[in-house]
Amino acid sequence: VIWKLVQCSRSKREKASRVHEVIVFNELGEICAAAHMRNNGIGSQKPQMSPCCNAHCSLRNVAKIAEQIDRAVYSIDLAIFIFSSLSLADALKRALQRGVIIRIISDGEMVYCTGSQITMLAQLGVPVRVPITTNLMHNKFCIIDGMERVEEIRLLRKLKWMRPCYSIVISGSLNWTAQGLGGNWENCIITADEKLTATFQAEFQRMWRAFGKTEASRIQPK
Repeated sequence: VIWKLVQCSRSKREKASRVHEVIVFNELGEICAAAHMRNNGIGSQKPQMSPCCNAHCSLRNVAKIAEQIDRAVYSIDLAIFIFSSLSLADALKRALQRGVIIRIISDGEMVYCTGSQITMLAQLGVPVRVPITTNLMHNKFCIIDGMERVEEIRLLRKLKWMRPCYSIVISGSLNWTAQGLGGNWENCIITADEKLTATFQAEFQRMWRAFGKTEASRIQPK
């Protein structure tokens, strides 16, 4: 009985600490950019949570997204229209090095746009699928350790036990680009809400199956 009470208490504390946050990107986010470039070095690709008095700091906001990617244990499913951010690409590469399974769905044309990080990730072995249609794949969401996907991985690996993890979804108007992360007026929600993460995971799974005939050769540099 005592052990069950301890587990219940831990579970409540853990749920209370899970992220539920709205991030906004606006015209005030770059007023501290010059100071960060001096502190972190010009050309630095990894966002640093350095002290900053700007409540709208774009660098801090990007770091919040990268922080969630860095917490991934088993899976990252990303549906994104345009992806050129070096900082977030680096976070995905770190996840690959930890053994996290990444899948990407993107727009057929935007995969090849200048500076796209999707082709680079595909060359590292990340499977990428695109719809073969003139309609846009305009989604911008990322599911980290979605429960449906984690269970799928457990069955594929024939594991009886999985390390503790919980689902996160990152979604909003935000494309993962320099303009989106540091120039536009954008919004981004990061939440561990179980219903929302399950809904986004189900839609990713549906699209992944629907775009299953995408040829790997379509995701090669032109």
